[in-house]
Amino acid sequence: MSAVNTGDQVAAQSGSRRVHRLPASEESVSVGVIDPDAPAALHVESGDEVVLSTWGHWGDRVTPETTMADFPGLRASFPDALGPHSITGPIDVVDARPGDTLVVDVLELTPGDHGFNLVVAQPRGRGVLQERFPEGAIRHFSLDRESMTTTLAGKVTIPLRPFLGIMGVAPLEGGPRSTVEPGAFGGNMDLSELVVGARLRLPVFREGAGFYCGDAHAVQGDGEVNQTAIETRMDHVRLRFSLEKGATLRTPRVETAEHLVTTGFGAVLEKAAHDAIDDLVDWLADHGFAQDEAYTLCSIAADVRVTQMVNGVVGVHAVIDNRLATRSVEDSMS
Repeated sequence: MSAVNTGDQVAAQSGSRRVHRLPASEESVSVGVIDPDAPAALHVESGDEVVLSTWGHWGDRVTPETTMADFPGLRASFPDALGPHSITGPIDVVDARPGDTLVVDVLELTPGDHGFNLVVAQPRGRGVLQERFPEGAIRHFSLDRESMTTTLAGKVTIPLRPFLGIMGVAPLEGGPRSTVEPGAFGGNMDLSELVVGARLRLPVFREGAGFYCGDAHAVQGDGEVNQTAIETRMDHVRLRFSLEKGATLRTPRVETAEHLVTTGFGAVLEKAAHDAIDDLVDWLADHGFAQDEAYTLCSIAADVRVTQMVNGVVGVHAVIDNRLATRSVEDSMS
């Protein structure tokens, strides 16, 4: 990672909002490692926007010609990497302190024109059918960014729904760590709800927050069952950063136009589901429900979904219609 401020600190200014640029480069991208002590590539203030880009896996070295035989060489090219992901950042937010909440609004996303799905060969594979496909396989996709579709084997047209699989902040624990396992800091959540229009809230553990992102997905099913989505780069990302001072969170939360979404992570799905529902009960209580009312509402109106099952630490997200959380009985009858 490079020295401080590798990005364009103020690319444009609109009123009081500043827009910064942080293109993916050797100076702004790390491969396979989240280092909470890495110097910031960019400093921004609450309310600022950042236009950035991300690389695909292994420093964007997976091309349409890449075969399974190439992956040992790709891994060997990054001997210090603890995972395959290329992450852009860190971005420090001035005045962010432990106990604050970093709010990240996803404003624009444009994926690359090439993607791939990888069934990782044994013994590295973690897909749910790893014993059935021990040799692994790679399948390449051409991504049509006008129609926002791709095709699988010429048999089915798949709508694209791009999002960043990795969005996170510097973890509390010191020392470099793998990009693979998610946690309360976010990271490799693989949460398909993080499309354009989503608002992500992340707990802050260190001064500046140390935000980073990457692992772009053109589209992914919940569970990510064979270990990857359609992996790609993100040619254009526009994010807005803001701070909620003293608004302590235990785990990331997401708001979309339709839903409130809470997250949980654990060694097993039951632990992850416990934490996602526990946080949703608290969030609903913040909207005026008694704790037992909130628990009942979760059981009769919330969906518990498997975020991913393949990252060592599994993820679950709980989803509820945001109108139920905010609408009174009088409002619903009017």
